[in-house]
Amino acid sequence: MTRRDALKTSGLVLGYAVSASTLSALFLRCQAEAKKADWKPVFLSPEQAHSIGEIAETILPKTDTPGAKELGVPQFIDLMLKELSSPEDQADFVAGLKQLEADCEDAYGKPFADCSVQQREEFLLKLDTEAAKSPPSVWGITLAPPSPTPFFRRLKGMTLFGYFTTEKVGKEILSYDPIPGEYIGCLPLSEVGNAWTEG
Repeated sequence: MTRRDALKTSGLVLGYAVSASTLSALFLRCQAEAKKADWKPVFLSPEQAHSIGEIAETILPKTDTPGAKELGVPQFIDLMLKELSSPEDQADFVAGLKQLEADCEDAYGKPFADCSVQQREEFLLKLDTEAAKSPPSVWGITLAPPSPTPFFRRLKGMTLFGYFTTEKVGKEILSYDPIPGEYIGCLPLSEVGNAWTEG
């Protein structure tokens, strides 16, 4: 499977039926937008984009690896919503973000972006714990009756998808083995090392 096929398959897993070329173009645009200091969102309001950026950075902060904002994850989410989501999905997403901000105001008396790092992490962990677990699936095929995906699960999925499909992560953080060796069914986790990518 090529990286292009993997991206296409990943898009289908997230519920987006799009071509690999569309996703590739989207990723390239996000990378270019991430380098601009004056990036302006195309779907979200500037305030919503700021919130998404802070949420994404809390999920994947900068450490010895790049953070979500550095790799253009907010731009990716903004473009996914604008170009690949239906009007109903767009409305659901905006309503979910509004509810998240309202819940944060109730908990801490301020918007998510104004919270301390500890408050942000505590709040998102609570949302993650409370969100219904995703139904079991095999190769992207859900094995249970479909149910609405909770907002935080959807946002977290888009954040992880945007991050782990960037070229920088694929080439510099994940391991690459174009011709993998033998299949070893039972291997101690300590010997596994990094996850594998195809490019």
